[in-house]
Amino acid sequence: MFYLVSLNIKLRSRTFLSLFTSLVTGVILVTVSSAQASERVEFGINPIKLGVAVKELETYGKEKRAGKELDSFLKLMKEEDRVYIHQLLTVRSEFTALQISQLLNSAMGKKILTYLGDLVPVISRDAAGEIHKSNGAKAIRTGLILAAGDPDGLSLVNFLRKYPNSTIHLDVEKGFEITNKIEKLSKETRSMVSGVKELSTALAQTEPKVDLKKLVDLTVAGQYRVKLQTEVLKDSKRNRQFTADFYLPQGVPQASSVVVLSHGLSSDRQHFAVIARHLASYGFVAVTIEHPGSNLAKLQNLLKGRTKEVFDINEFVNRPKDVSYVLDDLTQRFPGLVNVQQAGVIGHSFGGYTAMALAGATIDFDYLTNACSQGIDSANVSLLLQCEALKLPRQPYNFRDDRIKFALAINPIDSSVFGPEGIAKIKIPVAVVAASDDTIASAVPEQVKPFSWMTASQRYLFVVEGVGHTTDVRSFAKIFVPDFDFFTPAKGIDPLKKYSHTFILALLQTHLNNQTTYLPYLQTGYVNAISTAPNKLTLLRSLTSQQFNNILR
Repeated sequence: MFYLVSLNIKLRSRTFLSLFTSLVTGVILVTVSSAQASERVEFGINPIKLGVAVKELETYGKEKRAGKELDSFLKLMKEEDRVYIHQLLTVRSEFTALQISQLLNSAMGKKILTYLGDLVPVISRDAAGEIHKSNGAKAIRTGLILAAGDPDGLSLVNFLRKYPNSTIHLDVEKGFEITNKIEKLSKETRSMVSGVKELSTALAQTEPKVDLKKLVDLTVAGQYRVKLQTEVLKDSKRNRQFTADFYLPQGVPQASSVVVLSHGLSSDRQHFAVIARHLASYGFVAVTIEHPGSNLAKLQNLLKGRTKEVFDINEFVNRPKDVSYVLDDLTQRFPGLVNVQQAGVIGHSFGGYTAMALAGATIDFDYLTNACSQGIDSANVSLLLQCEALKLPRQPYNFRDDRIKFALAINPIDSSVFGPEGIAKIKIPVAVVAASDDTIASAVPEQVKPFSWMTASQRYLFVVEGVGHTTDVRSFAKIFVPDFDFFTPAKGIDPLKKYSHTFILALLQTHLNNQTTYLPYLQTGYVNAISTAPNKLTLLRSLTSQQFNNILR
């Protein structure tokens, strides 16, 4: 669901007017993403109103010919933004009316709709001529569903045609508030990347020099042949059933350490298949699990009308318990072949939350309540997911599993659900990966700031440039939005894979198998040496809150 609301965010410098225009037009479409057709789009309410006729937008989309009103806006934009607006008007979604209805009726969908209703309010006048503004969620929902059910399909222009009022009003003040937040986050992200590089460079000068010629290439598969075994696990205590893929190294002379890998929201166990096989080739038993209440099948069932929500609230509890159950199962399934007392956990996004919880982080309801009190944050879309945890029974939750000796969280969603106190409870070695172009779990609030709260003696922060949140949903999303790449260029985690085989293997060998020969791979000097543009990688071993504040300042 997150990718549906984050597509309008373009973290790059642009004129204020063009950024606002791009945002407010984009946000209507990507909420995907007999009524009177809308005839005009107006900015402002009274006394000054600027606007453009829907027919002019339609003509520009079809013929790239602007009428007088639209031309006055386009002249204020850069050429690249004029191209963007034209493409935006030509994009058509394959979402059906049922799918739109299902998405917007979910808990997160309703929040998004209410948020958009403030941006696109309904304006009316009473008998005395007084202007009244009300939330436009209902009108937006009507327009989207009618457009999706129309033979021409869901597009921006068709949505405007089906919008149930003659004029669609855009709240300029609300729009500026959104664009200000996005621009502020963009600047903070650039400052963060620059500041982390400076700290990393300084740290590298204090470390022993690394002779790259003496280090083997860890991206090459290891010596062990790998067997894949798929099992359906049944936890009778929780009445829960889920599937796991066991990647088993063959011929290892001693009991293997274990690594459990947890996918993100609306993903599946195939997300980590490549790295799991790679780790197994080096002697680890790697297990990729599929969380049934928050996987891709759950989202597909929502779109088919078979369920009402994007994910189950109890996934905040069940996900870490799934990992612990896998460790229990391994002990009985492969006695003598695995060492579950030396286990690691790796998670992406919601799986990052899972990894942090197993490492010892605890839910802080007071901190989360405060973070969620302002509603949706356009600069941190991940709060949509985190704030759902407030629906859990208000009681202490501790998912720490003492068998977990190391945790890696990639693009984790964790800042508000755990807060400073919850994250500070992590005492085992932990690593966090942040991506500079992540518009879902933004690097500054979701990874870098929480890293500064950590107190574990051994911790790592990897920052990778030019990489987004995930590629998992792209193929699925393109079924419904064929031009999906137009909204979100392919900045998924693929570029990260050229580094991940090396640093993930080095981290696990160091902290699970006590192999000190892998320590050079975890030095900042080594990371800086192998880092290449445009996806530069930077490593920090610590970051205080004061340093974090100085970076942003």
